[in-house]
Amino acid sequence: MIRPLLFLLALAAPVQGDDTLSVLVGVLKDSDDPSFQLDILKGIRDGLKGKTGMKMPSGWAELAGKLSKSGNEEVRGLIQALSSSFGDLKSLEAQRKIVADAAADAAGRKGALETLLGVHDAALPPILQAVLADAAMRGSAIRALAAYDDPKTPASVLAAYPALDVSEKRDAVNTLASRKGYAKELVAAVQRKVVARGDLTAATIRQLREHADKEIDSWIDSEWGTARNSPEAKLKEIAEWRKFITSSPRGEASRGRAVWTKTCMQCHTLYDGGGKVGPELTGANRSDLEYLLQNILDPSAVVGKDYQATTIRLKSERVVSGIIRHEDENQVTMMTENDVIIIPKKEIDARKTNEISMMPEGLLGNMRRDEAVDLFAYLQTTSQVPPAAGQGGEEKIFNGKDLEGWEGDAKTWSVEDGAIVGKGPQKKNQFLYHKTPVADFRLIVEVKLVPNSENSGIQFRTEKLADGVARGYQADVGKGWWGKLYHEHGRALLWDKPGDQHVKADDWNVYEVLAVGTKIRTAINGNLCVDFEDAKADPVKDMKGFIAFQVHSGGAVDVRFRNPRVEHNPKFELKTVEKK
Repeated sequence: MIRPLLFLLALAAPVQGDDTLSVLVGVLKDSDDPSFQLDILKGIRDGLKGKTGMKMPSGWAELAGKLSKSGNEEVRGLIQALSSSFGDLKSLEAQRKIVADAAADAAGRKGALETLLGVHDAALPPILQAVLADAAMRGSAIRALAAYDDPKTPASVLAAYPALDVSEKRDAVNTLASRKGYAKELVAAVQRKVVARGDLTAATIRQLREHADKEIDSWIDSEWGTARNSPEAKLKEIAEWRKFITSSPRGEASRGRAVWTKTCMQCHTLYDGGGKVGPELTGANRSDLEYLLQNILDPSAVVGKDYQATTIRLKSERVVSGIIRHEDENQVTMMTENDVIIIPKKEIDARKTNEISMMPEGLLGNMRRDEAVDLFAYLQTTSQVPPAAGQGGEEKIFNGKDLEGWEGDAKTWSVEDGAIVGKGPQKKNQFLYHKTPVADFRLIVEVKLVPNSENSGIQFRTEKLADGVARGYQADVGKGWWGKLYHEHGRALLWDKPGDQHVKADDWNVYEVLAVGTKIRTAINGNLCVDFEDAKADPVKDMKGFIAFQVHSGGAVDVRFRNPRVEHNPKFELKTVEKK
């Protein structure tokens, strides 16, 4: 019973004070059990979240010297991260090097970044600005830059802006809108057309208003006008949009999905994908046009307490707006459009809770009329549709935190360090299915199989049969099988040439799977493996289906998949293979 008790003490330690931490340090010194050490270290780490200026407990330096030599990689990483939290200069420098190292594991780099943000490391901004060119860290770096008032940040973010994807542009706009100086640079970038006017959502405009700057407010008034808040004006606006939508030809739902991704998805969930700031919409009364119009055009008519917006101004002059998810005597946890932020209360200068919805007004006024018609068509669908050709972009199909949007055996599949993890031994093949089927698509995902002698795979255009059986194509993973194409529970081996020569054994490998019509190509670490046209493809069963990851029956195995993203209706050209 002592181990669970110590774990609970560790969770409470930073609240109780240095004495409890020092007791736990003494206990850790006497333990050589890595799993026990991890329990306590994770508890201390979680207890420190949102707390700054923590002093190093007595005995910590000696403990850190011991555990930094641990054979357990996670123990070593945690002891270094916690040492950074206590202000150890060598550990801080080590964490900075991890963030800057493009060859390092992405999950480890993001963990190091979280540690440095936790202590508000003053040396971090130049590092973040430098990694904006690194796709693996770009989004995290952009969000992190909002925590610092650095004069070089606006120019750095705007220089990277043209190359950003939809979610990264949203991060960039939110960061640039968070401080008055940054906001003026954002307005200027919109005027120069470096940032598209449509990239600023109604929520962005509300955030810009919070700076109470005459120059910014004047620009908003000239570009967006003033809100019509009277009940009569709202009824008139709803009537105008009702007439327009009903008199227009029905929109294209696939194009509407792209509009949804850009304007709504950051806050709402639909078809197992999206944010949690606003209500879940999958089961909402979306078939009713009147319901949609009232909730989009007059979102503050009836606002549940859980969705009231709170604006916090920090002493650093950063403005943050979002939903309060948790609050205690030390910190406030806020969910914004694009992030979850833990704010120490001692850093808050002012706060106000608005009796209006977190969803801002003016959503439809900031898009073209044809986009609005397409959006309504998408919102009224009864099942997911693929994005229109050329408009889908890359869609991230894993949130890095949990298995939302996926289906599989919970005893087999989990999430660790930002990756989907499947473990064996298994008596039969186990599959983890993404809930949205695909037709023509490109999947890029990083895969790590340990040991390499075991077997896994990436299912696609797959049908779910009874008793957990999958039928469909599989891009194989495993020694002697890497790079082969198999037809699971069907026609067996379709492409028998292995790609093991391109594989980094027991390490991360970039796998690309491309399927357009009956043509299939795959690549591993930028090297072509499969180039196959399936003349025997079933036009019904083989042209559309689910993406799934596999743990093959057999021995003990640990297979990991991270950063999976899908592009719908792509060109038949491998993205990770350089043109010769």
